[in-house]
Amino acid sequence: MTNRGYIALALCVCALLSAATSCTPASAADAAVAAPQQEIMVSVPLSRLTELQSLINRQEQRLNRLQELLGGQSSTLTEQSSSISQLRQELQTAKSSLSKSDQIIDEQNKSLTSLSEELKQEQRRTRRIERQRLLWQAVAGGAVVYALTK
Repeated sequence: MTNRGYIALALCVCALLSAATSCTPASAADAAVAAPQQEIMVSVPLSRLTELQSLINRQEQRLNRLQELLGGQSSTLTEQSSSISQLRQELQTAKSSLSKSDQIIDEQNKSLTSLSEELKQEQRRTRRIERQRLLWQAVAGGAVVYALTK
């Protein structure tokens, strides 16, 4: 017989016992209201009582094991919940750090772009000055050659 069968059997026996103790004729019920209730004796074979007691003991043991297991799982669940909370905090910290890093990278990109433009302008200025210098050297050379040929 399965666990459910034993449980169902135990419940049926308990229901029968409670029904047997509460079932009284209507006139007896009226008399019971007026007079204090008397206990009714029900005879149950000893083997059946022993079997039920054994079943109850096994169910109590199973219940105790399940309660212990549930307690262990509850503590594990609490630890895991704590770990999840900690991981969420670390994730938030990482996100904010990433956001700050992105801002710093954007600022550095702007600075690099600005410096690149300044460098290009400086190179253009340097080439212009170099061309002007070569032009003046050519003009001076031409003036010297003109002066010498005259």
